[in-house]
Amino acid sequence: MKIVIVGGGSVLWTPRLGCDFLLEKSLQGSELVLTDIDNEAAKLCARYMRAANAQLKSRWKISVAGINAALKGADLVLVSISTGSFEAMAVDYNVPEKFGIYHSVGDTTGPGGISRTLRNVPVFIDLARKMSKLCPDAWMLHVTNPLTQLTRAVERTGLIRTVGMCHEYTGMLGLLRGFFNAADTDIDSLCVGVNHFTVLKELTVKGVKDPMKQLTVANYIDFEKNRRTEITSNTVDDIVAQAAAKPGHILPHYLNFMLAEKWGFFPLAGSSHICESLPGINTSPETLASWSVYRKGVLPNRPQAKADRREKLIKTLNEKTSIPEAESRSREMVADAAVALLTGEPRRIIAACANRGQIDDLPREATVETWAMASRCGIHPVASGKLPPSVKGLMEQVVCEEELAVEAAMTGNFDTLVESLVASPMVTDKRVAPQLAKELIEGNRQYLPQFKDI
Repeated sequence: MKIVIVGGGSVLWTPRLGCDFLLEKSLQGSELVLTDIDNEAAKLCARYMRAANAQLKSRWKISVAGINAALKGADLVLVSISTGSFEAMAVDYNVPEKFGIYHSVGDTTGPGGISRTLRNVPVFIDLARKMSKLCPDAWMLHVTNPLTQLTRAVERTGLIRTVGMCHEYTGMLGLLRGFFNAADTDIDSLCVGVNHFTVLKELTVKGVKDPMKQLTVANYIDFEKNRRTEITSNTVDDIVAQAAAKPGHILPHYLNFMLAEKWGFFPLAGSSHICESLPGINTSPETLASWSVYRKGVLPNRPQAKADRREKLIKTLNEKTSIPEAESRSREMVADAAVALLTGEPRRIIAACANRGQIDDLPREATVETWAMASRCGIHPVASGKLPPSVKGLMEQVVCEEELAVEAAMTGNFDTLVESLVASPMVTDKRVAPQLAKELIEGNRQYLPQFKDI
């Protein structure tokens, strides 16, 4: 079997996801091909993967190739890219601030997510066209943000089969496992929504009566007090105030538990993501801090993190120390999807794909995120019913924004772009949408061929 990683030079993604492939016994003897516009980065990651291959005494063939050679005859293509890299992301993050919109992440919804959609969609569609000619039967799995919009754009072409895969869900389940002091096998759930805005409809935890009712702010603060020595206050109000002085570090999931109390359903995305699908939170740094929401920023933090990670890989290779990612499988589900699609062994995954009935009351064909069963026959989402009434309207608004953003990215229609910004919950003053659209285009013009006449 031939697995290709597009964006294979990613020092943040390739070692983890690549080693997950290597650790799957049913995939032994397969071929892993890395391709990247940064060929030297791909070569470094290939060296690292070969070291992991040797450590595991597995039988993978690992190579680096140009995009066309890599795709030719591929069985599965994993995409992890970011068009324009950190400099373009900084535009997504900083331009909206001129209009009173303060992103906490900026890669999914709101002006930042819309801007990122505009420049990634043409690249994904070009890749889909290449795949349709060079490996028409291959699946595209991707972990690129904005996950929902890119999945939707590729599906709209009808050229290949695709699914988006995010680790936010498994990470949040990890939080709940710790909260309930539960083992992996003790907890199960049913989720509905779109990427970075899913909610738990149902939750079961072995030995816990009515677990959803336990998800309160007070219980959450008790949980954090037991593992964070920096919490020095005693009352809930004082601890929340202390958290606001250092957002995201003392009570990183305060917003989740507050929303769970109000909605009756727990939001399964980190606070920095979930707030960007809601109105009235990303209006100022002070408001974000009052919800204990951490602003990730872009420059210089993320480039430095990437550089540090690269140096760590080089040091591991030079000193010939153990490859940590090769010691055990992560909770990422990409390898599970690969095993299911390529070998036929059924596995359950979280998948972002076209709504063909898995969520009753969101638009058909819009990309939604639920549990799904994967096998050689494909990826089949689990019927998950209706949205909770308390979040239905909010989620419909986000879907509207995302659908319009995809349409704008595929057509280069400026008016549709403005409509997407108007639909966004983050854009509270709708009057700024036309000027905001113009400045987002100007900031990333080199990556937006579809808007050449604007």
